Amino acid sequence: MRCAADHERTTLYCLPYAGGSARVYAGWARELPDWIEVRPLELPGRGLRFDEPPHTAMEPLVAELRDTVCAAPPLPFAVFGHSLGGMLGYELVRRLQEHDRPAERLFVAGAGAPHLPRRKPAHHLDVAGFRAHLAELGGTPPEILANDELMDLLLPVLRADFTLADTYQGLPGPDLACPLVAAAGERDPDAPPADVAAWRRYAPRGFAFHVLPGDHFFLDSARAELLGLIVAALCPGCATAAPASTNRKVATS
Repeated sequence: MRCAADHERTTLYCLPYAGGSARVYAGWARELPDWIEVRPLELPGRGLRFDEPPHTAMEPLVAELRDTVCAAPPLPFAVFGHSLGGMLGYELVRRLQEHDRPAERLFVAGAGAPHLPRRKPAHHLDVAGFRAHLAELGGTPPEILANDELMDLLLPVLRADFTLADTYQGLPGPDLACPLVAAAGERDPDAPPADVAAWRRYAPRGFAFHVLPGDHFFLDSARAELLGLIVAALCPGCATAAPASTNRKVATS
């Protein structure tokens, strides 16, 4: 991707989907301009934090993430989150505002707006039903779903994350003080475009909405287009590798 050589350095904090780890964003640094520093935020119960219990309540997890960002140098930053990560990102940005750390942009992908009920809540399902739901979403390789020992290790984190996502209704707090960019997969059964477009009501400082090809995990299948949207939002004058025609639908306000 080409961009202005003197663009101000910006940190992009990235939050994963349910069950995901910081590794979800491996490779983004190589595909984004040098002035964007990709910093995935690892959640408890996975990756280097595997031995820590996962959270099942939104507020303490958001407070922990807020403290992590506040401990970093006060450089310009944006927040990206996919699915559960989008919900966490919204709450994180608002908590950071309260600590005089405003974000440049919030990017929400594959997540319905806070006031909408989840299309297919799954945290209450038995093991067989939960596995079937994971298979339907398409983000878990079949060989992992078929491995009983591995699933026994993963299920506590997955259930905790789905509990967070399925019961989320938005926490009390200030209005978002930065523009919001929302992206949906055109064939996403979990967060269809109409549900993602409803984030508009939470974005008084500006809203952009994009529909990209793919299902819930367009994060992977449409990665070039998604990264192009991020660069364009953070640097409107930048030329990206993703042509505008890859977007199925775009709305701004």
